[in-house]
Amino acid sequence: MTVVGTIERHAVLTADECAAVGRLVRDARKRWILRSAEWPFYTLGAASYIDARAGERPYRALARLHNPWLRQAFGWLYRRVGAVLAARLGAPVQVTEQAAVPGFHVYQACPAFETPVASIHCDRQYALIGWDDGPAPDLAHPLSFTLPVSVPRSGAGLDVWDLPLAAVEGLGHEAFSRLVGERRPARHAYALGELVVHDGHLVHRAAPSTDLQPDDERVTLQGHGLRRGTTWEIYW
Repeated sequence: MTVVGTIERHAVLTADECAAVGRLVRDARKRWILRSAEWPFYTLGAASYIDARAGERPYRALARLHNPWLRQAFGWLYRRVGAVLAARLGAPVQVTEQAAVPGFHVYQACPAFETPVASIHCDRQYALIGWDDGPAPDLAHPLSFTLPVSVPRSGAGLDVWDLPLAAVEGLGHEAFSRLVGERRPARHAYALGELVVHDGHLVHRAAPSTDLQPDDERVTLQGHGLRRGTTWEIYW
């Protein structure tokens, strides 16, 4: 295990496996969900941070629609990621049965993605979901993960500010923007096939790209984890 600041990195996929996952995601384009009216930004699968904002019922309905295919296509990948996380956490890891399973972000080349258009945030999507189908989750110690399977030639990464959730929780937009603007983020570059894990409670965003080429793309497996009883549950 390599740790860079608050970011942990774990080798999960080979270059050939990344290419295979990327092809499968592209071949499933009819299943992509467009997430922006302005930019070519999609998800493959339901995402709680987007879909549960409209209510838990539509989020779970979308999850039920997409989960079966994702489980069939990427079950082996979930098992691989789960095994790596279980070894790190010292506890069993299982893919959710009730929420959305981990899915993919897909960014296609667009000049806007060379600018800081991604939201600056802490991961608190778990608060949008009711967890009454089993043991109460430990919301104070979550995890978030990203697994890059395709990145632009110039690279991709995560910008992280040294601001914990406690420092920004409850702030209005102006106060939050001012506090973030006073600090420079640390950039953590992604490496293909390397699982990036953090608790989601430091302020962060998807880092802007540079010098995007027309056929560049950024495809990442995305998910979160919560401990429920003796087991960690991963979802999106």
